Parts: sequence; C-alpha cells; structure tokens
Amino acid sequence: MRPVDTTDFTVTDARALVGGITALHDTADLRALDAAVRRWTGDLIPCDAMDVVGGIAQGAPQGGAAVLDHRLAIRTTGGGQALVGLVLGRRGREFSGRDVAVAALLGPMLGAAVDHVRLRAAHRDQLSALAVLTHREREVLALVADGRTNRDIADVLFIEARTVEKHVEHIRAKLGARSRAEAAARWARATA
Repeated sequence: MRPVDTTDFTVTDARALVGGITALHDTADLRALDAAVRRWTGDLIPCDAMDVVGGIAQGAPQGGAAVLDHRLAIRTTGGGQALVGLVLGRRGREFSGRDVAVAALLGPMLGAAVDHVRLRAAHRDQLSALAVLTHREREVLALVADGRTNRDIADVLFIEARTVEKHVEHIRAKLGARSRAEAAARWARATA
C-alpha cells in the first residue's frame, strides 16, 4: 500500500471520521448501515454519485459513479461478502489530496463496521432461535452445554432421566439440531 499524502487532512476531518465510524458500528442492520455509509461518506467526500460495489444491502441502487469524469475508489478490508468497496464520482473537478487521504482511512474502518454489524445480527438471530424453547428446555440445554449427562441433569432438576431425554429431543427438534452436541454448541454461541 502506497503512503497517502495527508497534508490537507484536518482535525475536523479526524473528528468526523471517529464520530461517523462510531455511529456506523451502532447501526441496527445491514440496510441501515448501507444508508448510513452512503450519507456519511458523501458528507466526508462530496461527490456527484456513489456506487456500492458488492452492495451492503441487496438491491442497493447504484449512483452511476463509474461514468463520471473523476472517480475515487475506496476498498475495504473485512466486510466479507457484504461490502467490497465504494466508487465515488464527480463531474468536472478532480478529487483532492485530502479526499484521497480520507478515502484511504475509510476503507479499513468501513470493513470493520460491516463485520461488526453482521456479527451482531448473527448473534441476535441465534438468541431469537433460542426464544422458541420453554424455560425448562433452556435449563436443560444449559446443563447439556455444560457437559452433563441425562442422569446428572435429572438429579439437578429433580426430574426423571427419561423426562430429560424427552426435553433434549424437543430441544433438538425446535432448534433443528442433528445432535445433542450441535444444540449445545448453539447455546454456547448464543450465550457467549
């Protein structure tokens, strides 16, 4: 990676980057992140059009930046399949050294924000999957995840081992888990 000339980069730019990236990490989902990225990047680096390459949100409209006179690409690190980068376009005037410096700093920050929002969404999905379980089934699953046998669980909960076996069957069916270990792993991921 080539060094970027940051001589035109100001304290105000740094504050805008830090404040904006914090807000991006707090977005609720990928659609909200897509809108926030477009708004925030457009505020930091004024442009006539913006294309999200790879798209954060499916079906995100493209701004036609590729056909304008001057283009500036922002490639992210991270972000998985959700975000490859941004292409900003302008008619007439070129992007300044400050714009290039801001773009160079944005890439890694955007990728990290996308990863964070995706992980939070996956965690919410895991927690909501456990919501289908009854209170007793969650108690049993917690003990299964702790490595206890049906007999051990029965002793702790003052129920029969056969009842524990039935609870485990119902847990597996509700979670779509193929094994006791898979159900325990889902519990561990959701409660980590």
